[in-house]
Amino acid sequence: MSAVVQHTLASAATLEGTSLHNGGKVTLTLKPAPENHGFKFRRVDIPDQPFIDADVEKVQTVERATTLAEGSVKVHTVEHVISALAGMGVDNAIIEMDANEPPIGDGSARPFVELVHRAGIAPQETPRKVWEIREPIHQESGDGSLLTIIPSKTFRVSVTNVGPGGRFAQYFSS
Repeated sequence: MSAVVQHTLASAATLEGTSLHNGGKVTLTLKPAPENHGFKFRRVDIPDQPFIDADVEKVQTVERATTLAEGSVKVHTVEHVISALAGMGVDNAIIEMDANEPPIGDGSARPFVELVHRAGIAPQETPRKVWEIREPIHQESGDGSLLTIIPSKTFRVSVTNVGPGGRFAQYFSS
């Protein structure tokens, strides 16, 4: 089996709109990036146009939205942009914004998925890093939430949601 290669955007694509939390106008541009670059946000509204890596080590808060920070420079509500890029198979991209938060669009990742479609996706030469689960992982939080990951040769998700007092149980599996 041949290695799956990394991908970037074939061209730049821009989305304009209003940010969710401060209601300001914002322009977001997705741009191609070199191999092994990952996702990096760039604040083009700040004089030195600093970058912030989309990396778990840069997460400052996750209350109501994900905030990434590099020193005093922050970007907020980045989860839909990142999920659209990752979900579309993009490994490397520059996300330029002229504000601290992307446009809200319809409140989902859909506008960013459409933006990736407009930009196109281009293969790169370097193999993609692939994570393999080799033993079960179990995580439990203080609020009663449980997460279990079990090794599998295929992708499968099963979710159970139980409301207060055991009411409103929902189950989904695919």
